[in-house]
Amino acid sequence: MIRPGLPTGLNLDPGTYAVGIRVLVIEVSGFSASLLAETAGPGGLEIDLVRDAREAVVKVQNQFYEVIVIELPPLHLTSVELFRDLVAYDLEQAMRIVFLTKDLGDPATRKFLTEAGRPFLTQPVDPLELYDLVLRVGLPEEDAE
Repeated sequence: MIRPGLPTGLNLDPGTYAVGIRVLVIEVSGFSASLLAETAGPGGLEIDLVRDAREAVVKVQNQFYEVIVIELPPLHLTSVELFRDLVAYDLEQAMRIVFLTKDLGDPATRKFLTEAGRPFLTQPVDPLELYDLVLRVGLPEEDAE
């Protein structure tokens, strides 16, 4: 298991960074993608929404994302299959994944999150907390300080 090296910075408030962090959000509803867009404001994040996990794997092969937000469970693939496919294709992008889950009571979900070793938030998610985590994962360490 690889431990995430999340940068820590003094000020990660919305609007602080006008950088084009590319974010792929993989979720059925699109709710978290809209939360991120509203919280970031203009110019902060470039967000692509994909509802189907298989489509997301193809998208990652064609574009680089600084952050990939995945709502569990994904549509059309299991969490394990999706994560394995992303790791197999591009380890660097796989180490930029953030998970969102509604059910930490499920032993399979807890096991998966522990083995994946990536940061996660529980839903319903606080918009500022999600934005902060996306910035911490997406910004290079020297930019976050």
